Amino acid sequence: MAGGGPVLLPRARLHDILDRTEPRLTVLAAPSGFGKTSLARAWVETLDGTDVVWVTLENDLESRSAFWHTVLAGAGRLGMMGGPAPAPVLLTEVESSPDPAAVIARGLAGSTRPLLVVDAYEKVRAAAAQVDADLLQLVRLVPQLRVVVTTRTSGGLAAPARSLRGEVRLLTEDDLAFTLEETRDLVAAFGAPGTTDAAPGLHAATHGYPLALRAAMLARSQEDQARAGPGRHDPAWQALVAEDLRIQLERGASYSFVLATSVPPYLDADLAVELSDQVSGPAEVKEMLDELEWNGFGRWIPFAPGHQVFQYVESLRDAMLAEARLRPPAEQRRAAELSAAWLHRHGSYEAALEMAVGAGLFGIAARVYAAVVVTTQDAHSTSLVDRHLASVPSQALTQFPALAFGRGLACFRDPSLRGAAAGYFEISARWNRPRFPNPTAGEYLLGHVAKVVSLRLLGRVGESGRAAAEALAFHDRMPDADRERLSFLGPMALRHLGYSQFLAGDLAGARATISRAVAMATDPVVRNHTAVYAVGLGAVEGRTVEARSAQALLAPDAWRPGEDRSYANALGRIGDAVLRLDDFDFAGAAAAFDDTTFRDTTEFWPLLTWTLLHAHVGLGSAAAEARRVEEQLRRRPAPPVMGDSVAAAAVRGALAAAWLATGDRARATTLLRSRTRYAAQLAPATALASLLAGDAAGALAALPDLEARPGHTPRSLATLLVLGAAAAARTGQEEAAAALLERVLAQAGADGARLHLLYLPPEDLAALRRTAAERGTAAVRAHLAAPVPACFVAARTAVALTRQERAVLAALVHHTSRSELAAAMHLSENTVKTHLQRIYRKLGVRSRKAVLERAIELDLL
Repeated sequence: MAGGGPVLLPRARLHDILDRTEPRLTVLAAPSGFGKTSLARAWVETLDGTDVVWVTLENDLESRSAFWHTVLAGAGRLGMMGGPAPAPVLLTEVESSPDPAAVIARGLAGSTRPLLVVDAYEKVRAAAAQVDADLLQLVRLVPQLRVVVTTRTSGGLAAPARSLRGEVRLLTEDDLAFTLEETRDLVAAFGAPGTTDAAPGLHAATHGYPLALRAAMLARSQEDQARAGPGRHDPAWQALVAEDLRIQLERGASYSFVLATSVPPYLDADLAVELSDQVSGPAEVKEMLDELEWNGFGRWIPFAPGHQVFQYVESLRDAMLAEARLRPPAEQRRAAELSAAWLHRHGSYEAALEMAVGAGLFGIAARVYAAVVVTTQDAHSTSLVDRHLASVPSQALTQFPALAFGRGLACFRDPSLRGAAAGYFEISARWNRPRFPNPTAGEYLLGHVAKVVSLRLLGRVGESGRAAAEALAFHDRMPDADRERLSFLGPMALRHLGYSQFLAGDLAGARATISRAVAMATDPVVRNHTAVYAVGLGAVEGRTVEARSAQALLAPDAWRPGEDRSYANALGRIGDAVLRLDDFDFAGAAAAFDDTTFRDTTEFWPLLTWTLLHAHVGLGSAAAEARRVEEQLRRRPAPPVMGDSVAAAAVRGALAAAWLATGDRARATTLLRSRTRYAAQLAPATALASLLAGDAAGALAALPDLEARPGHTPRSLATLLVLGAAAAARTGQEEAAAALLERVLAQAGADGARLHLLYLPPEDLAALRRTAAERGTAAVRAHLAAPVPACFVAARTAVALTRQERAVLAALVHHTSRSELAAAMHLSENTVKTHLQRIYRKLGVRSRKAVLERAIELDLL
């Protein structure tokens, strides 16, 4: 507590009430000027061994997450919430959590005597009912916690019914008003000499209204005391009291000081020295602020360990701010700049951003936004800064791309605003360097990442991949000490860069980058957010062993409540679903997204859609899913990240396969003619189309060209090769089929991907199993042994048999040996042998039994 004497007369009767341990939630509810904050402040100063989180709500809050973000920001400054998850890590958890009280309770687990003081609670507006419930839940979850709330409102937590039920202790204006004895003591302690006898009249005129008592005492005249007469609920009266306080200041040397220092919502001695030319140094500031506190113009409040800040009473600050707006623009700008910079340095990012944007200091605003991203995990998921960014003019967004990027992300995650996001991303895509002086390494890296992500979300994937390479080069040039400081930004940056590399076809580079990101992520929450990239991209690529290994790194208890259903775990869910596809658990793969919140809004839409298309092919519902996907592709704006990329091409390939499963060759053909730099992703469906049309020879002939196409993943190559093996078997090239099966296994791995078997028509799968039984290894036989559903039906092949071959085939029904057949047809055995070899090759079989079965299928008998 600041020195200089007591702030107010000690009010023992109220301190005794606050000292009571039950109920543990106390509400001080009274209009402005009743001394709620001063009482709480004075009482807190009497406590020993208590961990105090003091939160003053400076702006109206419209959501429960905004309230809890404010609480956690205050806790972080005080070094609180250092349990399972420290306050900076918890800052984004409340955004998606359905139970913020559980989040806060977990953070308070390590504190033995925590106290939460929420000042100006009336600024919780639309979300008041939710926050009320959260606070009541919090005191139930944390038995050692006490909560004190000050508010001007009379409902909600301050409703008398809650007091009657024993949920809260309620102190109203009747409790907070000074008694006659307290008024006597106040006048004796702080009044002018010889004014003690005026206490009864003063009390009668003010009804014990604390601010009126203070104003009357400061006036030191009967005229000023008479002004204390109007009703204490009258807004005009409260404005009059504020003006009276301002007049009292103007009579002394304090007026200019308060006018200069009332710009920020709170300040310390160092900032006051910068703002005011009325003081010579911190010592003089401290003395002046103590005097102002003594006279009721403000109070010292906790801010950080060993660091208190001074806060003017709201009515006085409002009056002074109105006066400050009349000062020369240059003076106003300087005060706002100093205040915003101070708030930024001390971690009050929202207050700093509001002040910087309001004063047109967009360079500072850009730096503050960068600080939010650097220090807060996945800051783009929070809406705390959106309302400030929304008021930044277009010209400033162009000048400071970081602000445009933040605004673009806000629009992108809102389906109704997504069409506007592109304009903002166009600005941040042109970023080339920070636009403020002396940028840090983290700010530089953030600019690179913003550019990479903006290009990606604009669909300019090739450019995004090249920008990712530049960003990685910068990251590698950073000093080790700088990289180590970026505990949140480093892994976040690398995983986003790796995703752009993946989409641009640099699969090896993407794996290396994401592996580095996982290694950097030492915090369990950050590791979960990062390892899911290895899970999802590894599974989609077809490296299922690596995907399962990454899956083992995930800590289930490190997910924040609800987060495993959110964007943060999108790739984790996608990876898990793809691994289910490889186990032919199509129902499980489709259901993996039923409870998620990201299906239509995530930039992983192509990977999610590829997964669901295959799941519905396996379930036999390909037609409905294909129609749904085509409808989404026709919308404007297009689904996220559907510019030309490996993933976008894979979606079109999977969609073509889905149409082939329905027998709609025309739609499939249209898709297979799509122009893309990653044509390899269309190759499996192209080979499948030929095979289903009965053109096995054509499919086999096209195999080298299809294999050479750019953009293959191990999965797409394995699918193409297994279809090539089927074509080889159909044309009687058994050795080629066996060799191709070995190559399939090399791509997929003995314990790896198997979804490619889904593409095989049942008769082709059976033929390949026979080939493996005769010519393949045990590993190949095991790979083909899975129970695969029949999803693709080959068209009845028009087999061109000669008249003599048809006669041989008909005779084969009745004769089991070549000699019997030759005798019955009056042909030589060599002639019969030649005819049989041609028939077997044309029908794609190798035995008498198989040729007869195939002939029956094709209506040749």
